[in-house]
Amino acid sequence: MHDAGRAGAREAMIMRFEVDSDQVEQASTAVAGSVATVRTEVGALMRNLDALQATWQGPAAAAFGGTVAQWRGAQAQVEGALDAIQAALAAAARTYADAEAAATRMFA
Repeated sequence: MHDAGRAGAREAMIMRFEVDSDQVEQASTAVAGSVATVRTEVGALMRNLDALQATWQGPAAAAFGGTVAQWRGAQAQVEGALDAIQAALAAAARTYADAEAAATRMFA
């Protein structure tokens, strides 16, 4: 019974993973492209909203300005999260590729 406990502990320590580092890198590149697209579209949206605010006055315009400011804050958080996802994917792709290259060199 004691040996079975050791075998179970040993099995719990074994970690298996399989990853295609090229696919992770492609995902990183795709996310970077999506982030650029989002930034371009948000820039166009903000130019339109700013132009509208420049010609609008009164209480409704002031309320709208608050909504636009809220949107800017939310959008900054979204862009920050997308940047973090892209950076993590890029780092993971490099790490996996480096690990594979190092393992390959051990047997060369």
